[in-house]
Amino acid sequence: MNELATLYRYRQLIAALTVRDLKARYRGSILGFFWSLANPLLLLGVYTLVFTIFFPQQVVKNYPLFLFAGILPWTFFSAAVLESTNSISGNAGLIKKVMFPAESLPLVVVFSHLVHFALALPVLFAAMIIYAVLGLATIPMTALLVPFLMILQTILVAGIVMCVSSASVLLRDLRDIIANLMQLGFFVTPIIYLIDNVPSRFLRALLRLNPMTPFVVSYQDVLFFGHLPGLADTLLMIAYALASMLLGIVVFDRLRDTLAEAI
Repeated sequence: MNELATLYRYRQLIAALTVRDLKARYRGSILGFFWSLANPLLLLGVYTLVFTIFFPQQVVKNYPLFLFAGILPWTFFSAAVLESTNSISGNAGLIKKVMFPAESLPLVVVFSHLVHFALALPVLFAAMIIYAVLGLATIPMTALLVPFLMILQTILVAGIVMCVSSASVLLRDLRDIIANLMQLGFFVTPIIYLIDNVPSRFLRALLRLNPMTPFVVSYQDVLFFGHLPGLADTLLMIAYALASMLLGIVVFDRLRDTLAEAI
């Protein structure tokens, strides 16, 4: 509780650092923040071309929308976790200041990528509208539940990022390990396939041990299939989010005193 109170007390600092990070990311760029829309727009265009013209999918109708609904939350998760490996070591000057809250740095990474995620969602909604106008799909009312999923996912990501960011200061190889795990994680998360199409019930249960599985499935449910997330997935999301945040706070608190010395 003390950690959460500290984070709340420094909320304005975290917000200011997030804005600074976003501005620095696009400083000198001609398109600036438009890249947050251009990148997912390009991805959607490529997926639509590949999976409707070159390799048409028969398993899922309107496959590009299905794929995009899963890949956006995965990108938020993977990019934030990977970038967090340098969030503390890359700000050594701030960490060595006595009164600076070190835990704010990994959270800045989380909120920065959350903004990118939020800016990419309109691309998906625009595609859904186009599909609806063409009579290929409908816009489900369950899409209104997306903010709820984003809040739970942000808590999950924040907890993991706090663990990874503090541990990576002591274990320099962690970034390379995380990068390889993310490549594996993409395929053990039901992004490019339906989890219900996995033939083995045991394998489906194993896939749900992946913390991102219930989140991706739930995004697909509310954005693509138009129904509420399943009870099991909802309970798993809440459990994973709370467990992640608790673990992140404990690990970061244990390693806090060694961060300045290890950098």
